[in-house]
Amino acid sequence: MLKKSPVLTPDLILILKIFLGTALVMVLVFSFFDGYRADNTGKGRSFQVADADRLFFINLRSIHYDREIRQEADMVIYRHGKRLKSDTVPSFFPALFLHSKQKEAYLFFELAVGEYPIQIQIKTDDHLIQIPFDLGGNAAHKALGEQLWPLVQQNASFSLLVRDKERPLWQTESEKEVLKTVLTDYFRLLNQPQP
Repeated sequence: MLKKSPVLTPDLILILKIFLGTALVMVLVFSFFDGYRADNTGKGRSFQVADADRLFFINLRSIHYDREIRQEADMVIYRHGKRLKSDTVPSFFPALFLHSKQKEAYLFFELAVGEYPIQIQIKTDDHLIQIPFDLGGNAAHKALGEQLWPLVQQNASFSLLVRDKERPLWQTESEKEVLKTVLTDYFRLLNQPQP
C-alpha cells in the first residue's frame, strides 16, 4: 500500500501564513482610506440635489421665480421674476435649471441682447477685476457664480463689456438683490456653503 503524503506540509503552512498575513494587513490599511476610493460611476456629484433641498426650493422659494418647463430635456428653468427684462439693454442674469430625473441643479447665466464672448468688469474700492466669460458648460457657470458671490457682498460696481462697449450691469439695489437671491438659492439647493 502507498503511503499518503501530508497535505499541509511545513512549507505550505509558511506560504499560507505569508499570503494570509499580507492580505489581512492590506485590508486593514485600505479600510482607513475608504473615503478616497475612485468614483467610477461616471457622474460628478457637484451638481447633485438632495430631495429635502429640492422640496424646500420648490415649495418655498420657487414662488419668486418664473417657471419654464422643457419637456424634451426633462428640465424646469427658474428665472427670477424681478430680473431686468429689456429688448434693447443687455442683461446678464442667472437662471436655475432643475433636472427632475437626474436630481441635479445647474446655474446658467443668460445673456440677453448681446453675443458671447463677454467680459465682466468689476470695480472695488482698490481693484479693477476683469472676468472673461464665454458660453461654457455647467462647471464654468457655477465657477462664475462662485467668483461673483464675494464681490456682490462687497457692493462692488459691475459692468458688462460686449464687443468693446461697456454697459452697466446690476446697478440698482433690486438687480443686485435678484443676483444675490438666485445665487443663495442655488448654493442652498446644492447644500453648499456660499463661497
